[in-house]
Formats: sequence, structure tokens, C-alpha cells
Amino acid sequence: MQLTAFSKIVATMAVTLWAFLLPAPVLAGLLLLEVLMLFSAKPERSSALALASLLLFAGLMVGLQLLFSDDVVTAFLGGLRMMVMTTSFLCMFATTRIQDITQALVEKFRLPREYAFMLTAALRFIPDFLADSKATLDAQSCRGYSNSGNPIRRCLACLAVVKPLVLRAIVRSETLALSLELKGFGGQAHQTLVLQPLHVADYAFLLLLTLVTAGGAVLRFA
Repeated sequence: MQLTAFSKIVATMAVTLWAFLLPAPVLAGLLLLEVLMLFSAKPERSSALALASLLLFAGLMVGLQLLFSDDVVTAFLGGLRMMVMTTSFLCMFATTRIQDITQALVEKFRLPREYAFMLTAALRFIPDFLADSKATLDAQSCRGYSNSGNPIRRCLACLAVVKPLVLRAIVRSETLALSLELKGFGGQAHQTLVLQPLHVADYAFLLLLTLVTAGGAVLRFA
């Protein structure tokens, strides 16, 4: 039986806590499990690009820590922790609908509807923003755009891509705001969504998360 969005959100929060409780070998195995889960749920090129970006950021973080400290173990452990935490969020978004996340935040976590909608709407706009950036870069390249030269010239050249992106984002946000206003968003009357009750698999999964968290805490602070 498939887990509900509430269980997946709790699992993501638990993995974030495990990153500071579990030892490095266990974290490495957990990261491998997350990568396999991500590619089994969403075997697309975007997943590989997201992991590559996270790996690059983790490498930069490890490099900065090594630059100001000689503790190699701590530096690599920090990068591993960051990869485990961020990959857990990728797994949650790859296996859960945005609508289900919004509903779980409102029903189970008692988050106001307006704040839950803002959070999930920002997540929904990320793929659109990436697609707009690629389309804008291609269009500007056809017009002779070139990001080369000294750093100052390259920063000025980036304005040719940033300005259209900002304008398109403003237009899209105004369109969304107008649509929400026409639909009466924020009023007193709310449409009741279909409830997401917890099943036996959810309770068993939550119990497993509790036991692993308690065991990690005992190993960490004992």
C-alpha cells in the first residue's frame, strides 16, 4: 500500500535529523538508498542533473571547509550530511504530488492554507522557471548573446538573460494572483478536499522511523 504524503513528509524530517545522529557508513548507505529510490520513481534526465548539482555544491562546501580547516573527516562528513538531507527532499517531491503535500500540511500540520499554498506554489514554479531560463538563453544565443570575456563583462552580459526572466516571472505571478482573486482564494468558505487517512502501512512506517531515530539518538549521545 502506498504511503500518504504525511508519512513522506515525516520521513523527510526524520532523515534530516538522522544526518546528525547516524555514523558516516550508515549515512553513505542511506544516500545510496535515496539515489536508487529517486531514479526508480523518476528516471529522468532532470534527476541526474539535480544530483549532479547537489554533488557539485557538496564538493564546494567540502573544499571550503578544507581551506579553513585541516580536519578532512569533518569536511567530508559535512558534505555527506548535506547530500543525504537534500536528496531526501528530492525523493519526496519525486514520489508525491504537490496537491497532496499541500493537503497534508493543512490537515495534519495545521499550517494555514495561504502559507501552504505559497510554499507549494513556489515549488511548482521551479520547473517552469528552469524551462523559461533555457528558452530565454536559446533565444538570446540566436541573437548573438555570448557570455565570455572578463568577469565584469560576463556579469553585464547576464543581464540579457536575467531581465527577460524577471519580467516573465512578474507576469506569471500577476496572472496567478488574478486567477486566485477571481476564484475567491483567501475567503471564509473553503472547498473540502478528500481526506487522506493513515493506513496500517503508514503507522508501521512511522513506528519504524521512531525506532531508528531513538536508536540513532542513543548511539550519538550514549
